Amino acid sequence: MRLVGQLEILGRFQRALLRELEPVQILRNLLEVATEEGVERAALFLYHPETRELMGEVASGRGRHYTVSAIVLPLYQKGPVQEAFFAAGPVKRGEEWLLPVVGEEDSYCWADPEARCSVRPRATRDTRALVCPSCPRFVPKGVLSLEGVPPALQPLLPLLAQLTALALKNGELLAERNAALSRLSRHVEALSHVSALAREVAKALEPDAVLATLARSLSERFGFYRVTVALVKGDRLEGHLTVKGSSLYWTEGRSRIHLAWGSSPDPLARAVRERRTLVLAKGELPQGAAQEAGASVAYVPILAEAEVLGAVAVDHGPGGGLVNEDEVRYVELLSGVAGVALRNAQLYREKTQLSLALAAERRRLSQVLEELPDGVVVLFGDRGFANSRARQVLGVGPEVDLMDLPGALAPALEGGRLELALQGGSYSVRGRRLEEMRLLVLHDISERTRMERVLREQVAFTQGLVDVAQAALRQTGMRALAEAIVSRLRALFAAEEGVLLAREKGEMLVLYSTCSLPAPLPRPNLLEQALEAGAPLGVEALPPEACALAGGLGLKSALVVPFRAGGFEGGLLLGYRQGRRFGERLLGRLHQVSTLLALVLEKAHFLELLEAEEERLKALMENSQDVVYVLDREGLVRFVSASVRTVLGYDPEGYKRAPVAALDFVHPEDRLAAEELLRDLLAHPGEVRTGEFRVLHADGTPIPMEAWGRNLLDEPRVRGVVVNLRDLRPRLEADRLKGEFIAAVSHELRTPLAVIMGLAELLREEGLSPSAQESVDLILESAFRLKTMVDNLLDTSRLEAGRFEVAKRPVNLKPLLQELARSFQGVARLSGVDFQVELGELPLLEADPDRLVQVVGNLLSNAFKFTPPGGQVRLRARPEGESLLLEVADTGPGIPQEELPRLFQRYARAKNARARGVSGTGLGLFISKHIVEAHGGRMEVESEEGKGSLFRVILPLYGPHPVG
Repeated sequence: MRLVGQLEILGRFQRALLRELEPVQILRNLLEVATEEGVERAALFLYHPETRELMGEVASGRGRHYTVSAIVLPLYQKGPVQEAFFAAGPVKRGEEWLLPVVGEEDSYCWADPEARCSVRPRATRDTRALVCPSCPRFVPKGVLSLEGVPPALQPLLPLLAQLTALALKNGELLAERNAALSRLSRHVEALSHVSALAREVAKALEPDAVLATLARSLSERFGFYRVTVALVKGDRLEGHLTVKGSSLYWTEGRSRIHLAWGSSPDPLARAVRERRTLVLAKGELPQGAAQEAGASVAYVPILAEAEVLGAVAVDHGPGGGLVNEDEVRYVELLSGVAGVALRNAQLYREKTQLSLALAAERRRLSQVLEELPDGVVVLFGDRGFANSRARQVLGVGPEVDLMDLPGALAPALEGGRLELALQGGSYSVRGRRLEEMRLLVLHDISERTRMERVLREQVAFTQGLVDVAQAALRQTGMRALAEAIVSRLRALFAAEEGVLLAREKGEMLVLYSTCSLPAPLPRPNLLEQALEAGAPLGVEALPPEACALAGGLGLKSALVVPFRAGGFEGGLLLGYRQGRRFGERLLGRLHQVSTLLALVLEKAHFLELLEAEEERLKALMENSQDVVYVLDREGLVRFVSASVRTVLGYDPEGYKRAPVAALDFVHPEDRLAAEELLRDLLAHPGEVRTGEFRVLHADGTPIPMEAWGRNLLDEPRVRGVVVNLRDLRPRLEADRLKGEFIAAVSHELRTPLAVIMGLAELLREEGLSPSAQESVDLILESAFRLKTMVDNLLDTSRLEAGRFEVAKRPVNLKPLLQELARSFQGVARLSGVDFQVELGELPLLEADPDRLVQVVGNLLSNAFKFTPPGGQVRLRARPEGESLLLEVADTGPGIPQEELPRLFQRYARAKNARARGVSGTGLGLFISKHIVEAHGGRMEVESEEGKGSLFRVILPLYGPHPVG
């Protein structure tokens, strides 16, 4: 029974809440039922999002005797109503119940934001009044306050809050519907004005009438105080008319609106330039435009499709309100209608003027058309006239009726274009329709048609030749190539038989034939005739005696194409078993075939020779005792000759399967020398560099190699660093045997040389005749040279065997050098050479004096050998820092730069020495270099061809003691 009573109470509340939709009336109805159920006072606080305030209607009293007053509670202030607004359920304060009214069921995250809020920034109980109203999940609508609620009514309070929320939602929907109906009514009224204006504007055929109708309608029907219209004229925007109040003023030619619309900052110009509406407040207007203006001014462009014709400005005048969005839309709509009407009025004016001019032009046109080379037909409606050429082609008279024209011309009469045959010729017919006038132009294209046909045939023939060339280039052998050429050309010229011959060294060779041929080829034949004539032949009637070859094959007509390409020549015969006629154009194409045959066959012949040359080169590389590598910049192998298998035991194809670094095969102790050689090659493109190092055989045996390299990375045919390796073991073995032989011979020569020199010295002591004395001197000089040579050979042998020694002691070289210089004074006088000696004070030096004198003596001897009479030789010695410098300079022929690297090698002699017949063994500089290095020093040379040479010996003042 208690539940039934509660449902009845709840039903009465529901009927009271839903009876009205206004908040105040809802509260009154609620209070009526509440007082009947024992409630003393009720209040409804509604939430206003725009102000974030709770605005309440409070009712008090019993029965129908109550009062209502307005209360405003800011949401951010603390209070019981605000707390209940954020609560998840009813809140009781003494005798008062506060019920939160929520629009939709939700998680009530605002009630406990610390636990339920999941958005950022997260709200708290202290900040929810500021943060939560901005969240889309925040849906409370207000608070229902009830005082003096009987106990029986208290369980129904949550349902009462939900009913209140439902009633408020219904009220909102009603308000939205009423507002929409009001807006719709205003739109319908405005659109009726727009429709009426559109009808009025459409009737106007003059531009001024269109603009006046637009301006008056905006003023009278939409209540604008001022309407200003400006038109685009070229690059200027000119004022045209103004409606102010009820008066219309024409301002064309005297308006202050005279703007460059492409650059002016004026709002009217901007609206035209930007093609969009501008609404500016009075404070944003230019100073002159702000006077007597309303609260805002709308500037709307007048558009006709994509073209801007002008602009209109509207406002409500001094003291007037803002131009609202609906008014702007109506002005835009009317401006669009006016733009179309204005364009139509302009076109109507142009049409009228054109019609008047057209009538005059028609008369002149008929006179001009008679003189045109093309046929011309002009129709006005169904009748018109034709010029003399059109009358001749169409077979009509001067006056033409539409029915007199051929039906094939119908597409052209509608503005199309076609080509057709008339009176035995080809004509291009173009039509154009200008309102009621139709124009036909007949242009004779007979010659062009003929040329196009010829061009199509030539294109097809050229494509055929391209196909022949492509098919031929795909073949590898000469026979396959010849077969492809004959097959394609036989199909291209529709021939039954084809024979391709080549003549090389006077002998005719059959490259390919579609039929069997006798051997040798019978004579006479057309192929040899064409080769002799050097031009293609086209024989339409071919008697057997004219060509025995063609007669044997039963041919009635033939085409013969000779070709020549360097020393390679031949011919192609295409035969027909039925008689054929050959036009000039076809015979002319045979020259193209001749050129194609020459190019293709010459290339094939060249490729055969090239392949043979490649095979020969491959065989040479496979049987060479040298190994040739091609490396990239990183030292990776890009090619290796096949001889690497026999010389080093490696697979010549291994680098193709995986990257191979060439330096990996160099003996570890020689790796630095090999790396330095590669860097030197990369730094000097195109120059030759050499080196010696050991390379590991596949079985691990180190093999001494001589490397010859050249950087050809910039050479398109190579694109790499070429390195040639040669096995040094045979040369080293020969050098060893030669050294042993020279050492043995030198030792055997020293004893007889000592005897000869001793006896000669004794003879010099005797009183001899001048002639005998000269002979003894000659014996001593020759023996001394031979002894020097033997000493050099022995020193070389000791150097190679590692037994070369120097005996150092403290010594002052200046007296020794002076003595040596005096010994060369006689040589200088006899040679006619200026000998300069510059010896400063020299410090003590720990050295072998005899060996150093031997070095300087070698240098001076070479200088005097190569310096011509009138030249100069200079000996200079001086200390410099921690070193002693000995320099010998001459003005001889100099040494070529490419010979400088090998100048200090054993038996090395400059080319100019051999060319001038200067004697020597090539061991002096080799021995001198090792003597200087045994003292811890070094030798340098500077030379320039034609200017002389400078040899420099640099010795440390306190050099290292040699070991052994």
